[in-house]
Amino acid sequence: MNSDFTISSINAAVPQDFVSQILEPTGGKIDRPESWFYSEVHRENAYMWTISREDTSCGAPYTTGVRIQVFVGILQDTGQSAKQFILDFFEGKKKQCLITKIIEESDQELFTRVGIETNEGDHHILYSLFWGNDNLDIAVISIAGTTKDQWDTYAAVFNRMSAFEIIDMKRFD
Repeated sequence: MNSDFTISSINAAVPQDFVSQILEPTGGKIDRPESWFYSEVHRENAYMWTISREDTSCGAPYTTGVRIQVFVGILQDTGQSAKQFILDFFEGKKKQCLITKIIEESDQELFTRVGIETNEGDHHILYSLFWGNDNLDIAVISIAGTTKDQWDTYAAVFNRMSAFEIIDMKRFD
């Protein structure tokens, strides 16, 4: 899943060396800053990867990072299509948060993407939300965020990390 999305006000003040991180067990990929930490937690119908500036290996919270959550079997679990699940989440965020930007619907091959950028307390967060096309019963929520005062510093990092791939289809041939 690739993103053509560009974040405005990018500040390249923090140069980063990136490495390719494989998202197991799906074989997806994301570029992550070399010095950042990677963790994963999976359940039967959900996969979650966290890439953060802070080490979360012992359950510690993070301030700056990206979390990708993939939910499969949405219809069976919730009674909703993946699209409705994502649109309900999207509408909920619009009601709960101070909105700084809305990213309109765009086709991303296997998925359709929408997004919302918010201020929530001291944090600036970009939610990238995806649902499977052609009745693909998969929903993806990507959350990129940091403190409001650090957003401009890390916006370029988040922009690069927004071009991730969830599934390596070659693994399933």
